[in-house]
Amino acid sequence: MILENQTVVVTGASRGIGAGIALAMARYGADVVVNYRTGEKEANVVVDQISQMGRSALAVRADVTNEIQVQAMVDTTLNRFGRIDVWVNNAGNNPLNSLPEESSAQWDDVLSLNLKSYFLCCRAVIHHMSQRGSGRIINISSISGQRGGLACDTDYSAAKAGIMGLTRSLARWAAPRGILVNAIAPGYIRTDNMFEVIEPQRLKSFIDAIPLGRFGTAEEVGELAVALAGPAGSYLVGEVVTMNGGTYIA
Repeated sequence: MILENQTVVVTGASRGIGAGIALAMARYGADVVVNYRTGEKEANVVVDQISQMGRSALAVRADVTNEIQVQAMVDTTLNRFGRIDVWVNNAGNNPLNSLPEESSAQWDDVLSLNLKSYFLCCRAVIHHMSQRGSGRIINISSISGQRGGLACDTDYSAAKAGIMGLTRSLARWAAPRGILVNAIAPGYIRTDNMFEVIEPQRLKSFIDAIPLGRFGTAEEVGELAVALAGPAGSYLVGEVVTMNGGTYIA
């Protein structure tokens, strides 16, 4: 078990990609903190699934845009497990705002959740990792940050591009201290939320644009996150690993 005796925190892990990452980390031996903001029931389902694997798990409610709550989550994790080996920044949302009609408050909300929260979480956990001289931080970006997204998600695309810049810059500071910082940029990943907000005809057009002819899965993103957290990621610094079925090839 390549992650045995390690503790992993995954933000926004009550469903979707976050849940897929949390479950994958547990399958490879890690104990997992499942962060959520509103999905308590869903988070507890993930915790139960991890417990059934024989691993320890803890659901922690925290708004990752609030630095006090972020620090409290770090403290809670350390009090329970004594260490944080891997931190996965995943929490986010794309409300599909059209820029001409978007208010400055809406823009700030999207950037706060999808970018500022990554800064707050990195800052909160990096002191502990620096003291230990080791750690992994994995930031979930998006294909939208690489090529631009839809015409109605300028704010989200800007945030996801910012995550890539944050990852590369922080990686240079962190690597000499034994902390490896990398990112994953998923393409279209099949989640329940996708089917809630995007009409079927548009979903079909997305599939038609994917050379592999299908959406990715949260489980596949989880497997890649495990690779970055484990021995396979031991010489990766500041990388943004693209995972989109060939939709965007840089």
